[in-house]
Amino acid sequence: MKSLSFRLVLTLCLLLIVGTVLAQCPMCGEAARTSLKEGNTTAKGLNAGILYLLLGPYLMVMTGAILWYIKRKKAKKALSETV
Repeated sequence: MKSLSFRLVLTLCLLLIVGTVLAQCPMCGEAARTSLKEGNTTAKGLNAGILYLLLGPYLMVMTGAILWYIKRKKAKKALSETV
């Protein structure tokens, strides 16, 4: 039961974070829209840069989750062998 409530809280927190991740400052957003209307590629570069900067934290969290999973799996295996 404790695990289910933790997962629910974690999911809700992640859903709340998504709104702020998709946000840009108004000045940058307007510059990007104006640039796209004029046919410039500045907005595409801005959006690519934002995605590039977001890649680091996601990779760190994913790496941590994978390492935690592997360590937990080894610990369970060692525990089952000793019993």
